[in-house]
Amino acid sequence: MTNALAYLPTALALAVGAYEFRRYRTSPSPAAARALCLFALAMGAATALLAPPTRMALAQLPEPWSRPGVLGYLAGRELEMVALFFLVRTVFELKLPGPTPSWTRHRTHRWHLRLTAAALVLCTLTFLLGRARSTGEQVSAQGSGRIAVAAFDTVFTLYSLWCLCVFVLVVHRHARGLGPGALRTGLRLILAGGLVGLLWAGWGFTSVAGMLARGQQSAGQDPVAVWLSSTCLLLGGLGATAASWRPLTARPARWLRAYQDHLMLRPLWSALRTVLPESAVLAGPGRGVMFARYRRVIEIRDGYLALRPYLHPRTARWTAEALDRHPVPAPRRAAAVEAAAIAVALECAGARRCGRGTDTPTEEVIGAPPAQRTDVVRDSLDAEAAWLARVARELACSPAVAYARARAGRYVAEGR
Repeated sequence: MTNALAYLPTALALAVGAYEFRRYRTSPSPAAARALCLFALAMGAATALLAPPTRMALAQLPEPWSRPGVLGYLAGRELEMVALFFLVRTVFELKLPGPTPSWTRHRTHRWHLRLTAAALVLCTLTFLLGRARSTGEQVSAQGSGRIAVAAFDTVFTLYSLWCLCVFVLVVHRHARGLGPGALRTGLRLILAGGLVGLLWAGWGFTSVAGMLARGQQSAGQDPVAVWLSSTCLLLGGLGATAASWRPLTARPARWLRAYQDHLMLRPLWSALRTVLPESAVLAGPGRGVMFARYRRVIEIRDGYLALRPYLHPRTARWTAEALDRHPVPAPRRAAAVEAAAIAVALECAGARRCGRGTDTPTEEVIGAPPAQRTDVVRDSLDAEAAWLARVARELACSPAVAYARARAGRYVAEGR
C-alpha cells in the first residue's frame, strides 16, 4: 500500500498528460495543450524516478551499476525543472481572456529558455562536483561536497519557486476578472494547485538545511513532498478538466441548491403555518427535495394571499421607523421591507384570532408581482426561491423586522 501511494503523483501527472494529449488536436490553444502535456509527462517521469521503491531498486544494483542510484536522483530533479519550464510555457501560450502582461511576449519566452538551460547546467555541475553518494533513502556528501550539493539544492529550489510564482501570477491575473463559469472554476482550481506547488517547492529548503548540517538529505520524495505533490497535481488536473466534469456536477449542484433553498425557506414557511395553518395547500408525502422546495414556495405564496386581509394600514409607517432605527444595507432593503410587512400582518392575524380588533385593512398587497417591482426580477422557480429565502432570512434575523413586529404588537395589544 505504501509503495502504491509513492507512485500517486506519477499516476496523477500521467492522467493529466493523457487528457491533454487526447484534446491536443481540438484544443483552441494547441501550443498550450502541447506544453501542458509535456509538463505532465516530464513530471510523471520525475516523480517515478524519485519514488522510494525506484530509489531502493537502483541502490541495490551491484557495482559499478549502483552509480545510477545517484544519477537517477539527479535525472529526477532535472526532469522536475524541465516540467516546470513547460508549465510556465503553458501560461505563455494559453489564449486567456483579459489583459496580457507585457512580460509574456516572445522575447520573454527566449529569456525563460536561456534561464532554464543555465539552471540545468549549473545544477548538473554542482551536483557532480559534490560527489554525492546514495544509500537508497539518503543522499550524502562529505567535506566541501556538502556545499556543492547544497548549492545544487538551492538553485533547484529557487528555480522551482520562480517558475511557480510566474505561473500563479499569470493565472491569477486572468482569473480575477472572469464571470461565473467553467473557465473561472478551472482557473481557480489551477491557481490553488499552484499555491500548493509553492509549498512543495519551498519544502526543498529542508534539503539545503540537512545537507549543510548533517551532510545528508532525502534521496527523493519524502512523505510530506508526496502529499504536497499529489495535492498540487490533483488540483491542477481538476482545473484542467473542469470543462469536461462540470456537466456531470450540474445535477448534484441543482439538488444542493434546492436543498439549501428548502432549508432557508423554513423560517418564513413555519411562521405562516403557525398563524395560518390552512395555507398548506399541498399536503401529503414529498417526492424529493426538488418537489419539496416547489411545494414550500407554493405554500408560502398561498400564505401571502391569506395574509392580505390582515395587512395593517400603519405598516409603511412602522417599517420606515424600523429602518430608521436599524438601518439595512441597500441590497437587503427590499427584502427587509417585505419581511416587515409579513411580520406586521402575522402579528395582526394572531391578534384577530385572539379576538382583538384592528384597523380596517388596506388594499396594499404583500410581495407585489415582479412587474411592479424594479428591485428584483423573478422569472423562474430558482429566482423565486432565492428571493423568498432572502425574505426569510430578514424575517428571522433582521432587527428592523423585529422592531416593526414589536411595534405592531404593542399597538394591537392596546386594543386599537
